Amino acid sequence: MLATLITRFFQLLFGACVLGLSIAAVKWQVFGSPPATSEYNAFAGACGLLVSLIGIAAVFIDAIPALIMAGIDALASIFFLAGGIAVAVGLSGVHCGMSDTELSSESKNFLINGGKYHGGYGIGSKSELVGRCRKMEADAAFLFLGFIASAAAAALCYVGSRKGSGGLKHSAV
Repeated sequence: MLATLITRFFQLLFGACVLGLSIAAVKWQVFGSPPATSEYNAFAGACGLLVSLIGIAAVFIDAIPALIMAGIDALASIFFLAGGIAVAVGLSGVHCGMSDTELSSESKNFLINGGKYHGGYGIGSKSELVGRCRKMEADAAFLFLGFIASAAAAALCYVGSRKGSGGLKHSAV
């Protein structure tokens, strides 16, 4: 039970970080609609939060079978992994920094620049651009950490269901 609660805590923490960073990324969009990647990541973070709260409740209430919870955790882990891969691909070739080359690649990146309008971008300053870049890197990191936490929670639930108890409360792990 303790291992499950610790895993749920990390799942909750990483889901909250992903949700906050992704909402910030959606809000900095000045021109046009936010990238689907940022909106999807907000969904993945909210999903991770919800799944972790349901998982915490499932530890204390036997109403949710462990195998069902393992499936829900596996789904959340897929959401986190897909978001992390999408951000990693979207940021490929971008290095956060203040050199002219780095600023050029950052300003042209659709996840960071706040939208493009007739050659101009929705960027206030160079430091703001670098800050956005670092936030997107952090978002990707927390998405991958959320994947690990959700996959671990799914594994713990699955092992608990295989030990013969239907709920998570009596799990040996």
